[in-house]
Amino acid sequence: MRHAARRSRRLGHRRILSAGLSVLTLTVALLGATGLIPVGTTIVQPAADTVQDRQRDLADRAGGPLRKAPDPTPHSGTSPTAKAWTASPAPTTPRPDALPVGSGTGTRVVYALKANRVWLVKGDNTVLRSYLVSGTKYGQVRPGRYEVIRKRRNTTSYHGTERMEYMVTFTFGENAAIGFHDIPISIATGEPVQTLRQLGQSLSDGCVRQARPDAKALWDFAPTGTPVVVLA
Repeated sequence: MRHAARRSRRLGHRRILSAGLSVLTLTVALLGATGLIPVGTTIVQPAADTVQDRQRDLADRAGGPLRKAPDPTPHSGTSPTAKAWTASPAPTTPRPDALPVGSGTGTRVVYALKANRVWLVKGDNTVLRSYLVSGTKYGQVRPGRYEVIRKRRNTTSYHGTERMEYMVTFTFGENAAIGFHDIPISIATGEPVQTLRQLGQSLSDGCVRQARPDAKALWDFAPTGTPVVVLA
């Protein structure tokens, strides 16, 4: 009888404890549902669709507005998203003494009428010398391909009033031979008929006037038969 009474008391205690635990669990669940007790569940927030949404989301979590971080210096390279600053190429313009297109090939003398410029060109298209001249003011020379016909170290003009040196003839005009030579000297005055600063202007009757060093350079460069390419 005593053992039966003990078993009955133990069974009653278990039932009471089980009922108490059930009531406690139900109470915690109800309080958690009302928000009074945090239940430890993880709340997954939707991802921000835009940069502004993400910033607002971070601001809400931090409890205040976020300040924009300064951009890295363009040249520091600290950020892969930093802008690459490159210098704009300077506008290029052709050099005034650049060899014109269509001036031929091989060893040659190139003479541009309007530009009043001469080029001494080697066979590999290397320009040995380029300089201003004073060509014909009467249009006696036409564009085309010529060659050195003859050379005279000293000569005079067809009207006999001027003398010149390093004459390299490549064609003939109405009154006389036409070629390259230095700036003529007036026989009457002993003075040059033009200044070096006037080179680049069309001032001659038909020949091509050059500064003395340039005239000697062409004389040495162009033997008889050397092509002379005249451009407009």
